[in-house]
Amino acid sequence: MTGPADTRSVLMEKNRMESLTDGIFAFAMTLLVTSMILPGDATAAQSSGSALRSLLPSFYHYIIAFFVLAGVWMAHHAQFSRVHHIDNTFLYMNIIGLFFVTLVPFSTSFIGDYDADVIATCLFEVNLLVLGLVFTLQWLYAARQHRLISPEYPESAIRRRVYHGMIIPVVSLAGIMITLAGFDSSTMIYMTAPLAPYMVDRYTTTDHEGPR
Repeated sequence: MTGPADTRSVLMEKNRMESLTDGIFAFAMTLLVTSMILPGDATAAQSSGSALRSLLPSFYHYIIAFFVLAGVWMAHHAQFSRVHHIDNTFLYMNIIGLFFVTLVPFSTSFIGDYDADVIATCLFEVNLLVLGLVFTLQWLYAARQHRLISPEYPESAIRRRVYHGMIIPVVSLAGIMITLAGFDSSTMIYMTAPLAPYMVDRYTTTDHEGPR
């Protein structure tokens, strides 16, 4: 049986992982804005209006990346509210997820510099796809047979959280396919992501799951 000392250790480890996760998300979301910094020679050669127009693609992808990261963080926060303890596998999966969080500022800056380039666009979309997929798999691991969550948590609520977690990976996969098909502005598909949770909730079970 787990004693009080072991319980305190597990809770402390969970709190430390939550603190690390919050810090990395905050840092990555703040670092995103550096993708819109003009080089010094560009500011000398362009008017302010021209410089601002040249930043529009970077600003557009900054908005997408910022709100995708915000959405993933909110889902991660909701996930952690249901996890009552963690193990090494869950911890390693979280670290892998955070690795892809830290790559988002790079992929955002890259697509801003090479707007409409197939490689840059796919890199950005793959980054978001894997990021969303890792955290969804982390929830599946925690929820499988109620491994790390309460046994009273309903299966319908577990499935609904999986569906929500798969929104960004599915949208990203669609964006990659559009890009490879030769269409420009495939990242506009991320504009549909805010509507997807409402569709998921409408067409999935509405069994009571308690506070979210």
